[in-house]
Amino acid sequence: MVATGILEYTIAVALVFCRVSGFLVISPFPGAWVPKEARATLALALGLTIGVLLGPPRAQLTFGLDLVLVAAREATVGLMIGGAFRLVIIAAEFMASLVSQASWLSAPSSMNPDFGGQTQATAQIAILLALLLALATGTHRTVLAYLIESFRILPVGSEMNLGAAIPSFLALVGRSFDVGMSLALPVLGVSLAVQAALALVSRVAPNLQIFSIGFAVLVASGLITFMASLPSMAEGMIGYFQVLPGFLDDLLMRLSEA
Repeated sequence: MVATGILEYTIAVALVFCRVSGFLVISPFPGAWVPKEARATLALALGLTIGVLLGPPRAQLTFGLDLVLVAAREATVGLMIGGAFRLVIIAAEFMASLVSQASWLSAPSSMNPDFGGQTQATAQIAILLALLLALATGTHRTVLAYLIESFRILPVGSEMNLGAAIPSFLALVGRSFDVGMSLALPVLGVSLAVQAALALVSRVAPNLQIFSIGFAVLVASGLITFMASLPSMAEGMIGYFQVLPGFLDDLLMRLSEA
């Protein structure tokens, strides 16, 4: 009897680790910049701590093929919570991509460990700025609190309505792109005005090498506008972070309606 209880408790801790690992795999915090060993240690520490605090599992857990499906379900919950955090940060990357295209700054690129490929330099700056703002405002602590709270609302091994969360995520994706577009509007507006002015100059003076001059003017105006708009962009990102608690409340409520 004691051995059976220990086995169930061990399985419950392993399922907690699955949910925490799913969160850390996709969440921008701590991020791909942190070594894999450190992230694995963090996942193990959180899994053991939460597993001990939860106590004995409510549902009867045994080894078998069903346990694989339960583990996948737990990992999916962690992925959803971490994915919501990432989608909010993606708004900054989308904004920077629009700025890069409008001001001809899309050529400079650097390695992005999050996606394992190249990304535009302005997008990297915007992502790091968004992460710094998230850390400064305690958004990462809020998301971690919801991850821990999810074990109370959705105990390990319980049934979940994963399909009910899809509409919420689609709405969050659309809202992230909408916020990114709104944050990029100052640079887009200035770039459009500069290009219109350059087009008029080329019509008035067709012999002028407007391309070589226009490239420098467009890049300079884009950079100046981008730097001048950073405070308002930061305020917009901080305001967008306030969406996360409401979204995660709705997400956990939908998942629990099984």
